Amino acid sequence: MYPTLYYFLLETFGIKLPMFQIVNTFGLFVAFGIAAAFITMQSEMRRRTLKGWLRFEKATVVTGKPIPLSDYILNGALAFVFGYKVLFLAFNSGEGFSPQEHLATTEGSWILGLGLMAVVLGYRYYSDKKQRLPQPLVEEKSIDASIHMGNITTIALITGFLGAKLFHLLEDPQNLSFKRIFTEFFTSGGWTFYGGLICGAIGVMVYCYVKKLNFLQILDSGGPAMMVSYGVGRFGCHFSGDGDWGLANLNPKPVSWLPDWAWSYTYPHNVLGTGAYPPEGMVQIPGYTGDFSYQLMVPVWPTPLYEALMGLGLFLIIWKVLRHRVNIPGNLFAWYLVFAGIERFAIEFIREHGSSVYKAGGLVFSQAQLISVILMLVGAFWLLIGGKKWGMKWGRSAGISAVE
Repeated sequence: MYPTLYYFLLETFGIKLPMFQIVNTFGLFVAFGIAAAFITMQSEMRRRTLKGWLRFEKATVVTGKPIPLSDYILNGALAFVFGYKVLFLAFNSGEGFSPQEHLATTEGSWILGLGLMAVVLGYRYYSDKKQRLPQPLVEEKSIDASIHMGNITTIALITGFLGAKLFHLLEDPQNLSFKRIFTEFFTSGGWTFYGGLICGAIGVMVYCYVKKLNFLQILDSGGPAMMVSYGVGRFGCHFSGDGDWGLANLNPKPVSWLPDWAWSYTYPHNVLGTGAYPPEGMVQIPGYTGDFSYQLMVPVWPTPLYEALMGLGLFLIIWKVLRHRVNIPGNLFAWYLVFAGIERFAIEFIREHGSSVYKAGGLVFSQAQLISVILMLVGAFWLLIGGKKWGMKWGRSAGISAVE
């Protein structure tokens, strides 16, 4: 496992670059997932605009105008913070210095902060002077609907973050309290994908209503994006060993060619193995000491790896096959709901839940399984009834042309 990018470079290439200890592996893959989702959804919104399913937006473009003072202030502030904190941690990383322990402190370097700010502002001023014109040009342009992607991404991230935290708390409702809610919302752990999905989607739909965007077309654009983001993000769970692994698996491999780590894995050097004493269920790896020197006592199903591969496989089906064959508004997103529900419902049978389970009568199930069933039912209902009844009608609203 690679808790940070430093360990990946060390184990893979034998390169020691202590500054990369500040790059968390899980966070890096989350960034990759967000970028993949942005590119995918932007491309699909542009395609749907050109087909007439989403409207072009009118925008006033000004060329040659001086950059406003607020831009200089924002860029300068961001450069200072990056230099003061991030570069300070990067240059000081090494033996006996753990960047993660100093991340939330006020420690930093004024020299690095002010130096980087001067460089950024100097280059910004040079670029500003170079692009100015004696008389700025003002043009009215028609831009495809992907112009909204910046706002959509920001809203989805904020509401998705809140939803992921909220649903994580609801996984263990018997221990819910105001103190726990306040504490959990300011920690880096404790995320529930479905909470992020549901609340993120609600936030985006509200934005669509305010901007008069056709929400079915936006959802159809977002379905493939969410699937590829999920697949990429799960690689982060696997390679960092963040605890989202499966139940104990002592079964013999079904085929000899399958690598041990793809069937039953102890997640050595996982990101949870920190501290002077072994975390619960872990043992120290012979020959290693300090943080990230532990592995599971009993090997488990590497479920994050399975989910990553299934997520990317389902994305390819949506992107390469269904996207060009499904034309009723809302149906592509409905297929996403069905696929996402099936994938998560199935993997939950071999996934570790701890005490985060629900009980109803004689049934014991996880929150994810409950939501998966709901998603599958909603998706199937839309595909069988909703799309034919409301898809064409709602898909034409707000100036959207008919979809045959």
